[in-house]
Amino acid sequence: MLKKVCFAGIVFCLLTFSGVGNAEEGFVTLFNGQDLQGWVGRTDLYEVKERELRFREGKKNYGNLMYHRKFRDFVLRFEFQLVPNGNNGLAIRASDIHKDAAYYGMELQILDDTGSLKQNLEPYQYHGSIYGVVAAKKGFLKPVGEWNVQEVRAVGSRITVTLNGTIILDTDIANIRETPDGKEHPGLHNAEGYIGFLGHTMPVKFRNIRIKEL
Repeated sequence: MLKKVCFAGIVFCLLTFSGVGNAEEGFVTLFNGQDLQGWVGRTDLYEVKERELRFREGKKNYGNLMYHRKFRDFVLRFEFQLVPNGNNGLAIRASDIHKDAAYYGMELQILDDTGSLKQNLEPYQYHGSIYGVVAAKKGFLKPVGEWNVQEVRAVGSRITVTLNGTIILDTDIANIRETPDGKEHPGLHNAEGYIGFLGHTMPVKFRNIRIKEL
């Protein structure tokens, strides 16, 4: 009996730390740490190294990498690492893999708020914000080069973003019709859509991407 318990414990640990399994109840892994299986779109702009999903740096590199299926209500957890002035985005409930998720869904900013080139942005452009729609709280990113832990909860019209243990955005978008950026956001109220990353020239890294559907 003791041998069986020990063996089960070893297997559990190996699965957890290899990323194949997940100790969090109800969560499933979206990124296997080995390749881009399950992901579609601009796969040419991303690579997998050391179990990390990395965007390829390049002045002309822009493109969406989306998971191949749509999600409605969920909790998404992942880690990310920024470089100075790093910029990317998290698409949620995007209706089209190739279109701009900031308008055909929602883009949650992934951005180095402390970057020298990022000090004259609108409030809704900083990290964790729903781009063009709702501003998040600043000041909770770890120093550039360190790994950040983020959770995004989307339940109906309520969107909550928790960064490194602090809630930086908690908003209900149900009654938003006019947005601060003054632009049309036809996908803002999508009930479901694609989840993915929106590369913007900079080599931002991701890992431990997992989701729990609600």
